[in-house]
Amino acid sequence: MMRSRAAVIAATLDLIAERGIAATTIEAVADRSTVARTTIYRQWDSQPELVLDAIGTMLHTPTDPDTGTLRGDLLDLLGGLADALTTSAAAALMPALMDAAERDPAFAALHAREATERHEVVRVAIARGIDRGELPPGTEPGEVIDMIAGPVFYRRLVSAGAVDRAFAQRVVDRILAAYTPHRTMQDGPTHTGA
Repeated sequence: MMRSRAAVIAATLDLIAERGIAATTIEAVADRSTVARTTIYRQWDSQPELVLDAIGTMLHTPTDPDTGTLRGDLLDLLGGLADALTTSAAAALMPALMDAAERDPAFAALHAREATERHEVVRVAIARGIDRGELPPGTEPGEVIDMIAGPVFYRRLVSAGAVDRAFAQRVVDRILAAYTPHRTMQDGPTHTGA
């Protein structure tokens, strides 16, 4: 079973790279992998599930870094994203993945579920930062995630600029400065009293 799974994943990734997501059908994967369609359908209910699973094998799922500071956590998480967008083979598939999510509701739903799982790690780090006083009470974690990830994806997908850890650091520092203009990023939470 593991051997057939590996063959199906490899065939799926090859076909996506060669023909795009829309042309990567279960039938094409079965032909390329020499694994029966019935075997493929036992593991994956649909083409979107298969494609997302295949791409997911190439992506690093972030873990909660809990460095002790929000800045440290965000640098670790966004730096990891920057690395993945420049060094992983999955990065080349990102435009096709976004296109498929726009065109296919089933694909969009699966993609949203995957994104939610990845965002949860970042949301936890931001909530911890709010609890520690590193962000103002009432800060919406989802908005912070959008503001931090947005420039990285824009640069990768639209302007084709360099996405590296130095860029990620500038993004994190600028976003945190917008939320905490009364102190520098290296400072910890604001403390009152003597």
